[in-house]
Amino acid sequence: MKQRTLPAAILLLILLPLSVWPSIADMIVRELGRENGEPEPYFVPYGFTSEAMGFVLGVGGGISGLPQEQNSFIATALISDDNAAAAYAYFNDYQFSGIPRLFLDASVGLGEFPQQRAYLDSSIANNDAPAGSNDSASTNYLAVEGYSNWIEIDFKYVLDMGHARYTAINIYTLSNGLLVGGASGGGVFNPYKSGRSYIQASLFHHDRDYEDIDDSFRLETSGIGLSYKYNNTDFPINPSTGSIANIGVKHDPGIYDDERWTIGEIEISHFFEIANNANTEQQVIAINAWTAHTFSDDSAPHYFGVSLGGLYRLRAFPIERFHDNSAIYYSAEYRVIPKSDLLKKLTFLDFANLQWWEISGFVEAGRVASEWDFDELHQSMKWDFGLSLRIMANNNIGRLDLVWSDEDAAAWLMYGHPF
Repeated sequence: MKQRTLPAAILLLILLPLSVWPSIADMIVRELGRENGEPEPYFVPYGFTSEAMGFVLGVGGGISGLPQEQNSFIATALISDDNAAAAYAYFNDYQFSGIPRLFLDASVGLGEFPQQRAYLDSSIANNDAPAGSNDSASTNYLAVEGYSNWIEIDFKYVLDMGHARYTAINIYTLSNGLLVGGASGGGVFNPYKSGRSYIQASLFHHDRDYEDIDDSFRLETSGIGLSYKYNNTDFPINPSTGSIANIGVKHDPGIYDDERWTIGEIEISHFFEIANNANTEQQVIAINAWTAHTFSDDSAPHYFGVSLGGLYRLRAFPIERFHDNSAIYYSAEYRVIPKSDLLKKLTFLDFANLQWWEISGFVEAGRVASEWDFDELHQSMKWDFGLSLRIMANNNIGRLDLVWSDEDAAAWLMYGHPF
């Protein structure tokens, strides 16, 4: 299997302990019978080798529970012998005292890298299909030196209905990592009766630079995103029943130039719990569908627009392998948590509070196109299949995906379920 080099922007999620990075805002997760300790800072040195960056040394650190119980702050910095350097910081889940249903997340990243891969054409005269399009060659990409910087500020408002009618922050109670109290959905598909609903506004600025790349490629963008999300699952970190629906739009009004772009997207996920047998703790069928379309004449930068490939969609392909004005995507997973005392035998990892492990088999299909046309988007679709090992540790999930397609294969180490 080919070793895929992960972009430095996600190294923090891979290398830092899972206990300090909440997957969902406005929630508190507590283990039954376990006392909640005082917030403690931590530091984690790390090192690894990468085809794109060489030998890397870094340090990460953070603290959770300050200034509010649901808050966390994490940061990391790294350097390499190939002159890569990066720093990232995240702050999550700050609740405004004057508006208790309003939460704030903020993140920033700065990085300089010797080899950034971009599926862009420096010249398309000798290519049958533009780089990144559905029919493009897998070898049609550029790997050049450059930087990647970004900042995002997100405001999320929890609507006063469903399971959020009486509280803005939901408390979930677990026993050995499985939900035993505080379910926040999974009932009737009705935002007024079940689940939690959100309105979110995001301010973003992203900027990339590829050395010696044609200036005609747009690489900087700033704008706002607006979305509505209805989470009607029992436990957002590890859903066993219910559904999630999300509809959103991102827009750059042309702050830095005359090019304006607008993208809309819709995503739906559904979870079906299967009755357990003598060998399982939990069995779930999870399905996901997503589509996006560019509504403007101008397009967003390839890395921030409509794309497939990487950590979440078409995982056997490199990040941003496919990008165009429109896309559609489907995924199905079988997730099973076996009855096992394996983790209890790993006493040297007691500090990580390992709770359960899970095996997932999955299949994915999707494609991009220049226009949103149902028939075209369902022809010559790219697809892959894979296996995933997932571990619940300190009330959060880490996963290792092994994925294959007719074009490539990949191994991804990441945080949380893909959907």
